[in-house]
Amino acid sequence: MHYSMGGLWVDYNLMTNVPGLFAGGECNYEYHGANRLGANALLSCTFDGIKGGPKILEYCKGLKKRSSDVDESVFTNELTKQTDKLSRIGAMKGKENVYKLHQTLGESMTNNVTVVRYNNELKETLGLIKTLRERSKDIGINTTTSICNQEILFINHFSNMLDLAEVITKGALQRDESRGAHYKPDFPDRNDKDFLKTTLAKHTPNGPELTYAEVDTRFIKPRARVYNTEKKKE
Repeated sequence: MHYSMGGLWVDYNLMTNVPGLFAGGECNYEYHGANRLGANALLSCTFDGIKGGPKILEYCKGLKKRSSDVDESVFTNELTKQTDKLSRIGAMKGKENVYKLHQTLGESMTNNVTVVRYNNELKETLGLIKTLRERSKDIGINTTTSICNQEILFINHFSNMLDLAEVITKGALQRDESRGAHYKPDFPDRNDKDFLKTTLAKHTPNGPELTYAEVDTRFIKPRARVYNTEKKKE
């Protein structure tokens, strides 16, 4: 989440859009915004612990049901679902190597989607991500052990990596301005008129769906970020 310049959506109590699931620290987007600010890690764990801890306790005490009140089939059905998923991954016999696919993704993200960004390169990476999704259906697993099989876990996570890479790249492509660590030489200025808003990504079966939320500027008005390079007089 550090390098995605954001994280999971949370409300003022640090709860995500999944009831009962809280997110504290750098995994939420709360105050990272357009640029992950230096030293925010300490702020995140300290402030979110002070703020979120009591809210989690308050939420738990207010629950009318406990896990023991839920029908056991809810848990066993999900366990079966996840076990079957990992079993299918363990039986993959395709010709693609997941680690090589991952390397290809990483190289494209490093070359095209770091601080300096060009729209043609972002489009190139989006096309590659689409190709890698298709190729990932033909992965063949090389590690056969059934205990602590790291390759199975990596293949399972690779689809999540593709999702996050697509969110970052698609969000960057649609933001024609420069802001924080998002710099487009073709659009070198910050554009508050069109882009003073937070990019929100929602997972769908057809890929991430992007929407936007306006930034509340009632208390702190936007201003240009300038640096005084003149030497101070002795």
